[in-house]
Amino acid sequence: MNRAVNNRPEHNLLNKQKEMLVVMTALSFIEQNALMTQAQLNDARRSLQALFIRTSGEETMLRKLVEILKVNKELHEAFSAISKISTSISTSVEIISKKINYLKQYISKLQLTPQENSDFFAPFLTFTHLFQQKLVRFDQLISHYLELREEEAKRTHEFRIAQDASRRLKDRLSGKLAMRAGGEVEESMKQEVLGDFDYASAKEQLAAAQREAKLEAKHISSLLMEIKFMCQMAMNPDMREKQDQAVVMKEHVDDIFMRFTRALKYHPRLEQIKNFIVDYFKLYQKAYGMFVLDFNNFNKAVETITSNTEEYFESKTEDEDLRSKREKLRKYEGLIPFLEATANLIHEYDDYSFDRFSRRVSQEISVDSSPWDHIGEDLLVAKVAAEADLTTRLNL
Repeated sequence: MNRAVNNRPEHNLLNKQKEMLVVMTALSFIEQNALMTQAQLNDARRSLQALFIRTSGEETMLRKLVEILKVNKELHEAFSAISKISTSISTSVEIISKKINYLKQYISKLQLTPQENSDFFAPFLTFTHLFQQKLVRFDQLISHYLELREEEAKRTHEFRIAQDASRRLKDRLSGKLAMRAGGEVEESMKQEVLGDFDYASAKEQLAAAQREAKLEAKHISSLLMEIKFMCQMAMNPDMREKQDQAVVMKEHVDDIFMRFTRALKYHPRLEQIKNFIVDYFKLYQKAYGMFVLDFNNFNKAVETITSNTEEYFESKTEDEDLRSKREKLRKYEGLIPFLEATANLIHEYDDYSFDRFSRRVSQEISVDSSPWDHIGEDLLVAKVAAEADLTTRLNL
């Protein structure tokens, strides 16, 4: 019994040496690969638990950053396909505007009587100009809506990433190795690392982006209803739909179809260009129908991206920055399970001498198909450096 008590300080020192071997091997690996700042390394030197907490926090932060970079890049590529709809709308508006501008020039060259002008042509030009304005406004709103939906999709994915990062980190920091952490410094460090992954901010940003996108969608829907109302005024009354809801127009809109049919009775010249005018009425109907389809297709495409990210974001080419961060993440993904495994070795081989324990750590590093297999060679190099440093120290 006395012998056991007398050997206790020596036993504690041996375990401290074993722990320091693990810590310094990890620190050497971290320094070689620039995985932490100097201040974080200084914190991590204090104990194996502190190193584990810092490393877990850095891995989670980097994982979150990699995923956000990936989402931002791939969303941009995915939205480039959706932007074709927006481009199609812009092209259509441009074509229709050219036709309307031609109409204005054509009418300006007619030598109209005051009666012809007041009965039909002046109201028709006013109607056409207003219709053109609404189409241009629709094009502008769609372009802005595309930006808002892209922002909403980014925020959706960032929120999911932050949520997942927070969950993963909490799970890791409730494991055996983190539970052994003692002292105010390590507990404070643990709370600091967990605090970095509060996803409340990501949730607020998502809610704000969703509000803006919904508001813009309402503006577009209201504008489409106004365009539809104008189309109704440019078609045979017998063919008009009953409005599901009252459309509040800021501007007065003539019943241009009825005005045209009345003017035909009194102005023979209109009979000569009747088909030309009717073609413009048809153009309005086509424009409305086409833009409603585009808007619906646009919304469906965006919803698909938001809810089925993986289908869109597989096999994308990574840029240099993303590739570099992903390589760092792979190193963390190997280092953390290595720390967990070697921490268990300290207790499992409690009776081993330092030399024997060192060999056992080398064996552990060299295990085939281990989670740290891809960094095994670098870990062995780091262990050699750590052992050289540790065995030549005057004091531990």
